[in-house]
Amino acid sequence: MKLFYYLPEIVCVAALAAVLVFGLFFVRDLFRKKKGESSCIYCKAAAAKISQYPYLFLIPVSFGETYAEPEKYLLSHMRPIAGKEQIPTGMRACYVEVYSCTGCDKKHVVVKDFLRVRGEDHIKEIHEFAYEPFRPLLEAWEETNQVQEKRNQAL
Repeated sequence: MKLFYYLPEIVCVAALAAVLVFGLFFVRDLFRKKKGESSCIYCKAAAAKISQYPYLFLIPVSFGETYAEPEKYLLSHMRPIAGKEQIPTGMRACYVEVYSCTGCDKKHVVVKDFLRVRGEDHIKEIHEFAYEPFRPLLEAWEETNQVQEKRNQAL
C-alpha cells in the first residue's frame, strides 16, 4: 500500500532522470557539431572525420523543392561533380564527409545538402547515414576526379 502511495513521485523522478540523460546527450551532440565533429550513429561516441576532402555531388532538386526518404533519394539521384562551378544556377548540391567512430570503429557519412547563392553555401538539410550504401558513390566520385586530373595534366 505504501508503494502505491509514492508511485507518482517515483514515476516523476524516473521521468526527470530520463529527460536529464537524453538532454545531456543532446547538448553533447550540439557541441560536437559546433566544433565540426560528429557523433557515431551507432553508439553515440565521438567520430573523427577521415575523408581528406568533402565529396561534392549534384542533386537534381531546385531551390524550394523537398524530397521524401532522403537516403533512397540521395543514393539514386546524386551525381559526382568536381567543383562548385559545375552547379547550375538554382540547383542544389551536397557535400559528403566520411567519419569513423572512435568507440566501435564503424563508419558513417554526413551529407550536407546546400544551395549556392551569390557565392555562399546555404545549408538546407544535414543527414547522417551508414557508410556502406554510399561507398559506390564515393568511389565513383574518386574515379571521376582522377580522370579529370589526368586530363588537366595532359593539357
